Amino acid sequence: MISVPGIRRSNQARAMLLGYLAFSALYLGSGTLHLVRPTTLVPGAIDAAIPLVDWTVWIYLSQFLLLPGAIAFARDDTDRSQTFYAMLLAAVVAALIFLAWPTTMARQTPATDGLTGLAWRLLHFADPPANCFPSLHVALAVIAARALWRRGAFILATGWPILIAGSTLSTRQHVAADIVGGLLLAALALWLTPRMLRLDPA
Repeated sequence: MISVPGIRRSNQARAMLLGYLAFSALYLGSGTLHLVRPTTLVPGAIDAAIPLVDWTVWIYLSQFLLLPGAIAFARDDTDRSQTFYAMLLAAVVAALIFLAWPTTMARQTPATDGLTGLAWRLLHFADPPANCFPSLHVALAVIAARALWRRGAFILATGWPILIAGSTLSTRQHVAADIVGGLLLAALALWLTPRMLRLDPA
């Protein structure tokens, strides 16, 4: 097992900053450096049945509140640490997949003005188009949901990640198969984390 520092209330802000920097390097790096030509995903019947809804970009972006919130409000330091490292592990595994088998899809940008239009432009500027399968967005939301569920926030733990998963389809960032991949990635990361990592004592 690999010894890693525990994430506590006293160091969680620094850990989240470093974790975000690591995530950005993994996600953006793997979205730029491809070992093979990206495969274009073909939408299925489920994807065709869900319309593009411009305002759901805000649900999609609410991930940036869900993830740190799940860490900050975790039940205890053990849950806080396991949630943090499961997210990081999911990002590492996803980056390896993105490098070895990049996937892309035709994106749509609705003609929307104001803040919602700005949110769309920023999303497409910052989000690589070849990091579709598995949906890391969904995987991280599920890992966060586990922490919130164990904290007792059952409604948030259930509803918020479901809305985020739906928004990946209604914003045309993913297809349904990517969501399945994200669920499997979350399960793998949550299973591996306590088996691979040993938390250092405080």
